[in-house]
Amino acid sequence: MVDIDDRLRAADPTDGNSRDSELNRPGPAGSPTDGVPLHGGRLVRAAVPAALVLGGSGASGASTTALGLAAAAAVDSEGDVWPVVVDATLGGGDVALRGCDTAAPVSSLQKWLGTADPGSASSVGACSGQTSTGVRVLARTPDPLPRRESLISVARHLETAGLLGVFDAGAPVTSRLAAPLLSDPRVGLVITVAARPDAINRLQPALAWLDENFSEFVVGDAVIVLTEQVPGAAATVIDHVRTHLGSWVRAVVQIPFDLHLATGGPISWHRLTAETRDAYLTLLGALR
Repeated sequence: MVDIDDRLRAADPTDGNSRDSELNRPGPAGSPTDGVPLHGGRLVRAAVPAALVLGGSGASGASTTALGLAAAAAVDSEGDVWPVVVDATLGGGDVALRGCDTAAPVSSLQKWLGTADPGSASSVGACSGQTSTGVRVLARTPDPLPRRESLISVARHLETAGLLGVFDAGAPVTSRLAAPLLSDPRVGLVITVAARPDAINRLQPALAWLDENFSEFVVGDAVIVLTEQVPGAAATVIDHVRTHLGSWVRAVVQIPFDLHLATGGPISWHRLTAETRDAYLTLLGALR
């Protein structure tokens, strides 16, 4: 019979003859014990991450930003990345109406989740609308998601299908539907705010809520997007935001005023100005 002293000696890492000495050797490079790569204190991502787009307040351009980000990912990858914009608002938003300039959705997010194999690309394609850049759009109705489904399972299904999820959760940042994705460090966070002084003032409590409920690291890894909805409006706030919030967050990106976005109709990537397309590509790079 082996007594407890023998067991302790066998587990002693200072004993070169220990049966468990292998467990105490450093792991090989790339092992799960390695630190997470950081650049300037920010998480370094190996590829384009799934993204959650939240509005700092209403009418902040969350839907147009989600669509622009997804289009930038499709164009930048030259077909290697297949983004899917998901309507992640509580009651169903207008992201499908704004984004589907090629084919309207024939079904909904809820119906897709109820299919036999939601983790296949063909199933996503059968239920979604499409943009001229090839981006798919999953619309939702006000009905709840099927039992035991959440945005986490939606993200998992899309990842299984080899697709990139871009979630338009709209406002407010306190949306209970978006909370599971906020807890996932693999998902990039984008916070949109209209380039107006009153909207900027409402951004501070939103960031404070995120800091209190999801820690400073979530805020620190977020990208703030200022959407210029009136020509010249950003000039009065962009420097203020970069001065006072630039060091808190991952990046601050400005989306300039674009008449095509301002019309309120379906958005086509090729009809955006070159400056607007470049801004969305800059946002894509900031998330990596």
